[in-house]
Amino acid sequence: MMITQKEKKKAKFRASFIFLFIFASFAVCFVLYMKEDFELTPEMLEDASEAFVYIDPVGERSTIINPVPSSERQEDSYYDDAVFIGSKALSGLADYGYIKSENMIISDDITLANFNTVILSDGDPDSGSTAADTVISKNPGKLYIMVGINDLDRADSPNLFGELESFIGSVKESVPNVKIYLMSVLPVSAEMESRIASNAAIDAYNSQLLHFADRIKACYIDVNTNFKGNDGRLPASLAEVNGIKLKKESYSVLSEYILTHTVN
Repeated sequence: MMITQKEKKKAKFRASFIFLFIFASFAVCFVLYMKEDFELTPEMLEDASEAFVYIDPVGERSTIINPVPSSERQEDSYYDDAVFIGSKALSGLADYGYIKSENMIISDDITLANFNTVILSDGDPDSGSTAADTVISKNPGKLYIMVGINDLDRADSPNLFGELESFIGSVKESVPNVKIYLMSVLPVSAEMESRIASNAAIDAYNSQLLHFADRIKACYIDVNTNFKGNDGRLPASLAEVNGIKLKKESYSVLSEYILTHTVN
């Protein structure tokens, strides 16, 4: 079948139109990208991977994978310059001799709403220091933070981690090489779900914490999943009667998890 000159011109026109359409689309995207007020919104990233590669200010490549994957076990001396702050669920690490008590900063007064402003006074309201000042005075190489179990009623706050971010910023300003680890809130037993919080609410909070860790380039330690039973709750055999604090033998499991989930 013969192709007429007219049909050839039509084919060329269609090809040219397709090319122009692709070029125009690229140009529009480029202009939007170059606009000073263009912002990458969370919605644009909701399908992104939870493993991020960051370029730091001096141009060196650093990889943060969250949750932190299993790694070679560190020696027990790893804890020598590690400071832990936040939930009383951590206190057994000091009670049972895994870390030094002076490296543990635990207080019922610490919440997400006041993390950067709370005064830790040891009972004396006229003396004390902020949580950040207390941490800075210890000059840690690693800082582990577990907080949130008492803040689940405000988990939908648009600035849920604002105080925590300010606290971390204050610490890093004075101790720039400190490695920040954000620890997920542990699950609670079935008996305690009606008294403390549902494990579904804890899971939702931990998901927010994971995304916060990604955003500020901190390490996220998923101890929650490690302590869940098949029903998604903390097995009663692992918990003290208050449903939050772990039994003595469980702190050995927690310590081993920490020592085998580290970042260089």
